[in-house]
Amino acid sequence: IVDMYEKTRAAGFGREVKRRIMIGTYVLSAGYYDAYYLQAQKVRTLIKRDFENVFAAGVDVILTPATPSAAFGIADEDMASDPVKMYLNDIFTVTVNMAGLPGISVPAGLDAKGLPLGLQLIGRPFDEETLFQTAHVIEQAAGTFQPEKWW
Repeated sequence: IVDMYEKTRAAGFGREVKRRIMIGTYVLSAGYYDAYYLQAQKVRTLIKRDFENVFAAGVDVILTPATPSAAFGIADEDMASDPVKMYLNDIFTVTVNMAGLPGISVPAGLDAKGLPLGLQLIGRPFDEETLFQTAHVIEQAAGTFQPEKWW
């Protein structure tokens, strides 16, 4: 089974996914467990508490950008060659995942180059219904966007 696992573990994963798996494996290795994992658990608790305080104050949904920039184009070599840019593009979704909250990205327009822009909605725990309803309203207001045919 080890042989099969080693041969098939990476099958179907792109370069970026493989890179992230390797970093995660490294961080969770025995020598780094205390330094990274336990510290991350403490940070996770603080992030979760901040969200709990906001929702306890009566907020139904939090609206943020989904990413710091527009989506990158197909075969964007600049993005593909710079893993830091790839990681930073996820920065607004990390806290939501760490807090274990429901989140959804909604298309909200196009930038000057015609690339999609997204908004992220963050909901209360187990309140996906409100999240979906809010996302629907935003999506209806923003309209739909058809990419130009490039082929």
